[in-house]
Amino acid sequence: MSKTYSPGSEADEIIRRQVAKGNFATPDEAVRAGVLMLEEREAELLELRKLIDEGDADAAAGRIYLYEDAEELTADIAARGEARLGRKS
Repeated sequence: MSKTYSPGSEADEIIRRQVAKGNFATPDEAVRAGVLMLEEREAELLELRKLIDEGDADAAAGRIYLYEDAEELTADIAARGEARLGRKS
């Protein structure tokens, strides 16, 4: 089942360069790779949106702490690490 698409001159040039560089044997291979990359990107965006929603929920529930600066964050990380080490001893 053959389909014909007209991606436009800019996309045609990108495909041509990719084939010329040897990245793909044919324009069809380049287009297939691009379509697969679109699908992967969509999945990544969905995952990022899920993580953002989880972060927003944590913020709304008060499960986050905002540090004044990097030094405060570093001190908190060190203190938590020392506390964990102390509990394991």
